[in-house]
Amino acid sequence: MTNKTEPLKSTEAKIEELETLIRDREEQLRKRTGHFKKELQQELSPEELIRRYPFQTTGGSLLFGFLTGKLIRALLSRQPRQHTETETSRQKESSELKSALGSIGIELLRSGKDIAISYLKHSLDKKIKPG
Repeated sequence: MTNKTEPLKSTEAKIEELETLIRDREEQLRKRTGHFKKELQQELSPEELIRRYPFQTTGGSLLFGFLTGKLIRALLSRQPRQHTETETSRQKESSELKSALGSIGIELLRSGKDIAISYLKHSLDKKIKPG
């Protein structure tokens, strides 16, 4: 009888060993994925990108601001066709909205410019005065 149960026990032992090996590998994969995720988040964080490429990000933000300003200016300078009374009231409402959007856009551009310049100053100060 020991002959018949011995292969069964050996198969069960192999199955348990394989299950343990699979669990260990899964744990290793989870740890590696978590580590990779953290590294990727650190590498692609905006702060890190700005630290690595200060001039490129400053140029990119200036280009974005320029294009956004052009777009806002183009939207605000459109001239409507003929006006009826309802169109005139709609135009007043839309011109107020356009004015508000224009003001918001200008403030966003100014804020972005201020952030970029302050970061550039900070970065240059660190390079000039290490420590």
